[in-house]
Amino acid sequence: MSNATIDALLQQARALTRNKDYSGSSAIYRQILESNPDSVPGHEGLAMVAFVSGDYALAVTEFLRLSQLEPMDARHYVNLGAVFNREGDHAKAVDALRKAIQRDRRCADAYYNLGIAQRKMNQLSMAVSAYKEAIRIDPQMAEAYQNLGNVYSEMSNFQLAILNFKKALEIRPDFEKALVGLQRAEESVKKSKAATNPFGRLVGGDASSVIRAPMIDARELSPEERLVDRQQVRRLADELHSLAVECDDFLKTRLEPAILELQRSVAEGDFRGLGFNKSTTRFREELDSWEQLRAAMKRKMLELRGHEELIAMPGAILS
Repeated sequence: MSNATIDALLQQARALTRNKDYSGSSAIYRQILESNPDSVPGHEGLAMVAFVSGDYALAVTEFLRLSQLEPMDARHYVNLGAVFNREGDHAKAVDALRKAIQRDRRCADAYYNLGIAQRKMNQLSMAVSAYKEAIRIDPQMAEAYQNLGNVYSEMSNFQLAILNFKKALEIRPDFEKALVGLQRAEESVKKSKAATNPFGRLVGGDASSVIRAPMIDARELSPEERLVDRQQVRRLADELHSLAVECDDFLKTRLEPAILELQRSVAEGDFRGLGFNKSTTRFREELDSWEQLRAAMKRKMLELRGHEELIAMPGAILS
């Protein structure tokens, strides 16, 4: 099959894909691959058709084949990670996306999809770091701001959630998901302001109206309050455990490899070379992410301590 014939078939297949005739375009891509089994456009086309039509097993097979044909092309690993995310196999997605980042550390799509996987694995602090890196590389990625807003909402940090949803809407004013997220975050802030706070004050929708609650003597918690207390402590303990797992994973899979890479560069002695600059940049980036993760754990520990102090307060109200 001549190159001209293959080009004509590719154009025909792409047109069928745009018209959502996936079976027709798939048949043409398979025809191309029968003639040329190593055709990168043929495998790419078949992989994308498989992905959009929901044939994830075929999409995985094709993207893996592409990663063999072009092992240094980060795109194939990004797409592979996206398929694994869609399948719900987020651990495999993380592995594929880290391979993409190893090949292209400025691939915003890789960090974006990594954030999706880490959020689904409840590694929220790491997801925050991934989305922030995607935004640093591509400040106009509205989807990254929107997803970062979702993560902050899940962490009950609604003020930061609101800021990120608003930024997404600045970039894409018609971004429905960002608008819905913003409305929900703002509603959560209103509910929080309307609730009784731990210091015996009831704050309504108008922040200027403050009703002071009378001081009462210390008392034993009722069975219902003890149940709420246990649930709160269990939740905080689970979140701390999740952060500890994230820290352990981060040390093994990101910080330790970055240190080893830096050590190898130092051993080579070429401190002006591109390899050394790349190693130092990677180490600095990973160290920054590690500091963010440590800060998140410290905040969670302070929250647990604050809960203990709240329970000890006279007349404390459990939220």
